[in-house]
Amino acid sequence: MSTDVLSHFGVLDELIQVIYQGFDRFVLLSQVTESAWSIHLGLKGPEGRWWRGSWSTKHILNITNGVQPSPQVLENFAEKLRTTFVNGDLAIGDWTEKDSDINLTFGPTAKRPLHMALKELSKAEAASQATALFIDIALQAQSRKCQLNPLFAPRDVVAESSHANSASTLPSKRTPLGLSQVPVPAVNQAAERKIKALEAELARSKEKSPSGDAISKPSAGSRPPKGASLANPNKKARKYQVLEFESDED
Repeated sequence: MSTDVLSHFGVLDELIQVIYQGFDRFVLLSQVTESAWSIHLGLKGPEGRWWRGSWSTKHILNITNGVQPSPQVLENFAEKLRTTFVNGDLAIGDWTEKDSDINLTFGPTAKRPLHMALKELSKAEAASQATALFIDIALQAQSRKCQLNPLFAPRDVVAESSHANSASTLPSKRTPLGLSQVPVPAVNQAAERKIKALEAELARSKEKSPSGDAISKPSAGSRPPKGASLANPNKKARKYQVLEFESDED
């Protein structure tokens, strides 16, 4: 029976949330097993206090007035609890620093908020829970090459920059990080308009100037006169008389 009910609560497994209440900060962990849905609550501070609470199949059936609900009803109920958890619509009830028994409230502003009783763990149990949490974090970090947080490493920035330089002939389709959210100053826009105007004026002046062929080709009047020396056009070319040799028959 417990497996049938809790099998629909998988969406609540391995969730984590932070609760701010006054000046206190709590970390909230959710875990689902075959026997219960459990909550671990830790208080940030030098004492390292932890609490634990759970709902068994009996608790869940009590919420549904003791009637075995359909799978669809159980899934909808679990999804609503997950939404409440993710949105942070949570509160710590009966909380003072001296209290060892408190409760976690789901939907404190709702018409019918739900409550889970939490009991404080001993110092040994609290240390064990903290160690288990760090082991889970370390296992998750192995998929990120043991990086604690999935940050954008500086070496990736260098690799991206060198790749962009090697492919500078192609237009880049990427937007630089953060530039799409930063508005372009009006001064830069005005300067860009002036540059475009100067480029257009330069293009018009090039169209009006004589073509390169007309400048490079010499005019007919600049050609040297017929018979002039090729080495010195101002001098007349020398005439050479063809030498004739006497024939051996004469």
